[in-house]
Amino acid sequence: MAVELDVLQRQLQAFAVAHYDKEAVVSNVEVMPGHAGLSFGFRVDYQEEGQAKHESLVVRIPPKGVRQSGNTDVLRQVPLLQALKRHGVPVPTVRWSGDDLRWFEVPYMMVERLPGRTFRFSDPDPSFDLSSPAVVPRFRQIVQALVKTHQLNWQKDLADWETPRALDAEIRFWDPILSKGAEQAWITQGEEVRELLLQNIPQDAAIGLFHGDFQGSNFLFDDDTLNAVLDWEISGIGGQLLDLGWLIVFADPASWTGVCSPITSAPSAEQIVAWYEEGMQRTVKNAAWFRALAGYRFGAISCFNVMLHRRGKRYDPEWENIAPSVPFLFGRAKEMVLRNQR
Repeated sequence: MAVELDVLQRQLQAFAVAHYDKEAVVSNVEVMPGHAGLSFGFRVDYQEEGQAKHESLVVRIPPKGVRQSGNTDVLRQVPLLQALKRHGVPVPTVRWSGDDLRWFEVPYMMVERLPGRTFRFSDPDPSFDLSSPAVVPRFRQIVQALVKTHQLNWQKDLADWETPRALDAEIRFWDPILSKGAEQAWITQGEEVRELLLQNIPQDAAIGLFHGDFQGSNFLFDDDTLNAVLDWEISGIGGQLLDLGWLIVFADPASWTGVCSPITSAPSAEQIVAWYEEGMQRTVKNAAWFRALAGYRFGAISCFNVMLHRRGKRYDPEWENIAPSVPFLFGRAKEMVLRNQR
């Protein structure tokens, strides 16, 4: 659903007048980059006790007319972000949220807009130093944020927030997505990986909070400091080592080809796992299986989104850049699940 920026500007202006002061002014309304749904940045200038002040914010809203569930339920993220913030995970502060439809005709969430740029592992922002001495400390911070996330006591801090999803349900969730893939060869390859995953599900996997898309586009760095982990809309409770596998897959050269190939200075999978084990103070079991799950999951997502792009249902040429890597994602996932059997 397209949102007209002039309409949104008027809505934000009315919101600001009601929530800041009657002279508040909204400016710089813009679409935020990425695939995190309907997200828009803006600035509000206002007066407080005679002092001129301003805030830079990001507003997230669901598409109108769409059932608000999962990644379209923006209010679901509010207690999560608040719990993460209290726990010391670097996330944006929630400034406003609500389901009063008079402002945007849908529920909304507004968070602070933090400075920085995202650290993509492939085709990164050219302002980043990509030497190993610079990249390795960034990855170390990323793993530290992951440890902090996984240490959150979800049963206490997120009671009744989400029902844990079993690993077989996580795998099966992607069945209808994979079945609509752009190419039959991809579907066949993905189905083979899926069956191997189902046949080898770990019985003692740690259950907890997971981010769900723990990769470079969601890591905001201000200079070389991790300022925030972004985009929690597909987070949940389940096999949380999915995040570790996801991070490794996006830094794994064998899972990609062409323009999607990750930077060569990324640390090895073994180093990433070692940092994670150090932070969690426990040995990671079945890391290869979770790498396979992550590769399968993103392979299925890619199959589906390439189809949407090619059929003109959701135009996004970035998926054509990803398309050549789909066989590599599934191939590497198969290799990992077989390795985990040994």
